[in-house]
Amino acid sequence: MSIETTRSTETLQRPAPLSRQAVTPELDLDGLDQVLGIHVGTINTLLLSRLERQLETFKVTPKQVAILWLVNANPGVKQSDLSRFFKIERPTVHQFVRQLTLNGHLVSEPSKLDRRAGGLWITETGTATLTAAREIIFTDEAELLSPLTADEQAELYRLIIKVYLSAPSRT
Repeated sequence: MSIETTRSTETLQRPAPLSRQAVTPELDLDGLDQVLGIHVGTINTLLLSRLERQLETFKVTPKQVAILWLVNANPGVKQSDLSRFFKIERPTVHQFVRQLTLNGHLVSEPSKLDRRAGGLWITETGTATLTAAREIIFTDEAELLSPLTADEQAELYRLIIKVYLSAPSRT
């Protein structure tokens, strides 16, 4: 195979760069398309708005579902552990937990070793809500990620987790 044939084959296999300019061709993006935060923020809004509509029936938010998910897998987990996982302030986690407790999804009990620290446990209501929410989440994400191959999906998760793990903790 000649060098020219190899170059033309490589050129044909390379996909055209993707751009959000196609969405609003009348707008000058002035480099905004090169800001990671705009893409992450938009996909986050897309994911959350779709999920929020579907979770309304259960009176939970996507973040509350994530808390239920972790409490279910880690009975007795402390709010400080959730705060570190989500990289959000403890008072914010406390507000989510408070609402989940008021709605009967979680119970909080003081630790036998440290009365100041309480552990969280999921209730039957919380388990039923989590089961339904998981189905909604898995179906919605499968639909949203359907344009990506399995390898592309794995790479997307890998890159997102890599950025998350390298970010300095602010809590």
